[in-house]
Amino acid sequence: MKHLLICSALLVALALPAFPQSAEFGISAGYGSIGGSDISVSEIPATGSSASYTIRNGVRVGGRMGFNSRRFFGHEASYAYQHSGLDLQSSGPDGTENADLGAVRSHHFYYNALLHAAPTGFPIRPFVTGGGGFSSFFLPGIPSFSGYGSTKFGYNYGGGIKLNFYQYGIRFDVRNHVTGKPFGNYLPNVQGTLNNTEFSVTFYVLVG
Repeated sequence: MKHLLICSALLVALALPAFPQSAEFGISAGYGSIGGSDISVSEIPATGSSASYTIRNGVRVGGRMGFNSRRFFGHEASYAYQHSGLDLQSSGPDGTENADLGAVRSHHFYYNALLHAAPTGFPIRPFVTGGGGFSSFFLPGIPSFSGYGSTKFGYNYGGGIKLNFYQYGIRFDVRNHVTGKPFGNYLPNVQGTLNNTEFSVTFYVLVG
């Protein structure tokens, strides 16, 4: 307990020189955990066979541009690129087979509002956030900037904490991104929503 208090005191002392800033620009990296990731399931009762397509979890990189418009309120625009994969599981009378179909690449563009628990200039700023935007998913073999993606509008919500050090800062985010399931034009029986939980860290510069 003593060591924890000492570390907390040092962290606050290092962060105390932070001053109110109007904007934040940063780069982020993290991980996307996709829940309910079976995007397509088809069955053939006559043969007793079935096939399901699943999007795997993947790494994320991107950037954020934020503005502190009020003491406790801010807003930001963000972009993230996520590299995942697509799996096929097929089953029938002869058993079950699994196949890796290749990489699924996706682009995520969102606008969020942020409500902080501490005012601008405070060294430690927990926050909650919510916003909307869209995500574009690309099947294996389709270039991620080809324009032939499956675009879905969605929303996200979550929270995190910002730690400000002089003109720099680091923040940690956890957000759930909810969109419709992609690839309905290519795969059978695609319906429902996709939950992509983001765990990310962002290094940013504070601008006065």
